Amino acid sequence: MGILNVFVVLCLLSFAAASLENCTFQQIAPSKSLLWCPCEDVFFCAKLQVPLDYQNEDLGQASVPLIKYPAVSNSSDGPYQGMILVNPGGPGASGVEEARNNATTIQTIIGTNWDVVGFDGRGMWLSEPVANCSTNTTSNMNSVLNSRFVPRVTDEFYSSYIEFGKELGVRCEKDTGGDNDAGPHMTTAVTARDMLSVVDAFAKTEDGRKASKPSNLLNYYGISYGTFLGQTFASMFPSRVGNIVLDGVVNPEGYLTNFTSASVNHIDGIIASFFIYCHAAGPDNCSYYTGTTPKDIYDRFNQSFEQLDPRKAEAENWSNATDLEAALLTLKVSLLAVADSPLSYFGLLPEVLQGLEVAVAGQDVGPWTAQITALMGDPTAASYKTQNPEWSLGVMCADQNNKLYNKTLEDLRPLIEDLQEQSIIGEVWIKAELGCTGWSIKSNDVFAGPFGGDTATPILFVSNTYDSVTPIENSLSSVPRYKNAQVLTIDGMGHTSAAAYNLCGFAKVKAYFQTTQLPGNDSFCALEQGPFGITLNGTLEQNIMDANLLNLV
Repeated sequence: MGILNVFVVLCLLSFAAASLENCTFQQIAPSKSLLWCPCEDVFFCAKLQVPLDYQNEDLGQASVPLIKYPAVSNSSDGPYQGMILVNPGGPGASGVEEARNNATTIQTIIGTNWDVVGFDGRGMWLSEPVANCSTNTTSNMNSVLNSRFVPRVTDEFYSSYIEFGKELGVRCEKDTGGDNDAGPHMTTAVTARDMLSVVDAFAKTEDGRKASKPSNLLNYYGISYGTFLGQTFASMFPSRVGNIVLDGVVNPEGYLTNFTSASVNHIDGIIASFFIYCHAAGPDNCSYYTGTTPKDIYDRFNQSFEQLDPRKAEAENWSNATDLEAALLTLKVSLLAVADSPLSYFGLLPEVLQGLEVAVAGQDVGPWTAQITALMGDPTAASYKTQNPEWSLGVMCADQNNKLYNKTLEDLRPLIEDLQEQSIIGEVWIKAELGCTGWSIKSNDVFAGPFGGDTATPILFVSNTYDSVTPIENSLSSVPRYKNAQVLTIDGMGHTSAAAYNLCGFAKVKAYFQTTQLPGNDSFCALEQGPFGITLNGTLEQNIMDANLLNLV
């Protein structure tokens, strides 16, 4: 055997030995082929090399990190189906983390005969190049901000996010705004093209060749912002659409206009549902229970809520104006989180609201605010900068063609007022968009429609009747655009079907992924067991109407 041949054999043996060990993403070299390496005990990891700029492939290369939780051999659900890509939303959330944390749950829903594959979008998390320009930003913000009446946060809240966004934007333009940097290549359209590259690479693998589903089609489970990514892919590449479920649907036009449109118009219904479930649970199971009706419990809440009026306190120079502002902001942002996951958080609300009641009565809300901040997180700009906001802004602002760049608070006032009209906590939802006032990095690859198409496979849209930030109306308006698509309606509350935890809904999603069978005439899943172990009679809307809590604003 020649020296060269011996060297080749030794290299192959070395690679084979390494492949048996757990590798890390830092050790994996990007490849144009989908080469999986065992990692993190039960997963497989890979980095797919793709063009940095699909419009100018000579500019350089990028890499897409992927993590796979493999299908079960000889699965009781049937033969191996193939690969499903997952995106958990954001923009800016990590698909790799989603697969790490929830792959087994996802397989329970879709079937164990699917590989669950998470990936990170362009410019964020483990993708390369990565935008990383918020770590050295400074902020003057402290963690505490200096029809019927609804207390509203002061302009200081909005201004703090705008000011931080401008500072971040200047730094990111310098650090990651060049043609070869991540900044100009983070749009949803670019990530959609990356998904197509992943599908093409998968089709060439052994798994792709043995998959029961056509391996040249994208199979995908997208939630929240991931539904916008899914609609973008389906509109750009309709002939490459496989089994796609879009859960918690974003309105494309609303997202591209200002992100906040078509979002929080059902959130008060979820808040109202707390009072309904608390009443149904009774005083033994809900310590906030009072009176004889759900509205009595709401009135108890409102007595405390109305006292948190920082605008009046500021105008009249009250000594505790800053404390009231911090308490109101903390309450509103916390209620937004509660509305996202009511099954998880409704059980905590009685103690939280009782604590607020005591704090308001004692005219000392500072300790309560500190306690809730420790429980739910800091809602201010001081905390925001630690969350890599450039990852969400790099996608969203560029998707919107930077139309909010250099806008002022007064320019945004109509958006804030619109949110205030929709919900008692609506105005805090705008914080995610405010950073776009400082984001100047543009992209040459933006897809702004038209949305829709003659897809190779019908898409299944999934919506709760009361979703906190992606209302069911978004599904209903999107479905007619895609050939033979259908909406699965789940009577439940919270953001996406995972929050509602509706077994009927899970079964229909699984049937679709296994057989491509749409729900047909059986496309409504009734309300199931909710908070405090209570199953209400009738629909959620009927219960809200019967309680006279349909409109809290």
